[in-house]
Amino acid sequence: MSKKNNPDNLRLKQVKEARDMLWRQGNLTWKLEPHQKTLHEFFKKAKSKTIVWNASRRLGKSYTLLTLAIEQCIKHPGSIIKYITPEQKMSKTIVRPNMQEILEDCPPDVKPEYKSNDGLYLFPNGSEIQLAGTDNQNYNKLRGGSAHLCIVDEAGFCSDLSTVVRSILLPTTITTGGKILLSSTPPESPDHDFVKFIEKAELEDSYIIKTIDDAVEDSKSLAKPRLTAEIIETYEKEYPKGRDDVEFRREFLCEIITDMSSAVIPEFTSELEKDIVCNWPKPAYFDAYVSMDIGYRDLTVVLFAYYDFKNGVLVIEDEIAVKEMTTDVLAEAIRKKEEAVFTSSISKEEIKPRLRISDNNNLIMLNDLTRIHGLTFTTTKKDDKRAAINLLRMELQNRKILINPRCRTLITHLKHGTWAKNKNEFTRSRDKGHYDAIDAMAYMIRNVDLSKNPYPKNYGLGSSQDIFYVPNSTQEKHSEWSTFLKPALRKVIKRR
Repeated sequence: MSKKNNPDNLRLKQVKEARDMLWRQGNLTWKLEPHQKTLHEFFKKAKSKTIVWNASRRLGKSYTLLTLAIEQCIKHPGSIIKYITPEQKMSKTIVRPNMQEILEDCPPDVKPEYKSNDGLYLFPNGSEIQLAGTDNQNYNKLRGGSAHLCIVDEAGFCSDLSTVVRSILLPTTITTGGKILLSSTPPESPDHDFVKFIEKAELEDSYIIKTIDDAVEDSKSLAKPRLTAEIIETYEKEYPKGRDDVEFRREFLCEIITDMSSAVIPEFTSELEKDIVCNWPKPAYFDAYVSMDIGYRDLTVVLFAYYDFKNGVLVIEDEIAVKEMTTDVLAEAIRKKEEAVFTSSISKEEIKPRLRISDNNNLIMLNDLTRIHGLTFTTTKKDDKRAAINLLRMELQNRKILINPRCRTLITHLKHGTWAKNKNEFTRSRDKGHYDAIDAMAYMIRNVDLSKNPYPKNYGLGSSQDIFYVPNSTQEKHSEWSTFLKPALRKVIKRR
């Protein structure tokens, strides 16, 4: 048998032809591991202008970023990619080795040429990947012109990140509709601009977090995974406190470590978030509450909650977070939200809030909401902000508050809110304002009536013990109703 007709050689030839075809199509997902594909797909589907990856060490972030850049260059001739790193020298230590690995099997007719003098990769179709560092303001060489994709690698360690993004990169994408991708492990300080971009991206559904544990889970389907639980254990042993070590949590679990002395809600850890952020089944009967913090320069935040008396938990079911909204528009938004959130599962009727609470920062707005729109708000006392926050912290720590995942502003504020130096006010976030959702939540906690029982006598049983209320829905039948009716049913059956 000739070498030409050897089955192994034929198979290798077919594989090469298939890969060459994928290369020419600009489809390189076959080069990515499962966790890298997740990041890749998230970027492709994200609709926001700016996308943020918070990803662990050892996941091959740079490899994935460069794969995206190459795909853009091949699929769209004449594309301009701006690729930023914290230091100029990283183009040699990180970018070039990853590019060499990716381009190893690239067909010559699509393979780019590295222009060392210009610091760029030039593709045969006219596309470019331009490289620059943020040290010594090297990023200024990327100022001007247009870009179809801007990537900032290890953004959490770039100096002047906000300047780089908003003054240098963003203007280059205006005419092209290009996107900006920020990727990094968490920075050493929560005050870094990267954290502010995370906060904004969380609210816009353009944020993804990928820990080392996520990568291990994603790789279980592989025959020979690069990352395993055993390998992670070897990393853990290198840190004094193992998985609890601050550096391990930051570098591999992607936690944004806030100085506990300045955090408004230090109890709101990733563990607590997993416990209390959930979709809670709405009880048959409940008291509804609305709480509002009015902002001028900052957000106006309105929280919609109900008290689950039987389980002793306050459930924050939904929110409104807006800037510069007129009273008319705000009133309509509140009315629609109340109708959607506070509907009884039994009667299907709207349950009117037992109480609406607000601060007194805009008495004219509160008067208009009451007089014109029929939405009465009671002003809450604000005599001791620290005491109010401490009560909130205790309720959160004891898992007495649950939060629906749709309350993204509230969750973000609980995560990132910090005290100003005077410890009397919160710091101000460039994108999220004064962490107003925390205040709105504190007002809520202060004013909920924990003693009032919303359930009717005998919980739906009629005057005769032989007559029962039959629940309308399957959910009621299997949750609340089963708990309360079964004892009564047993008594009636026994009597008969």
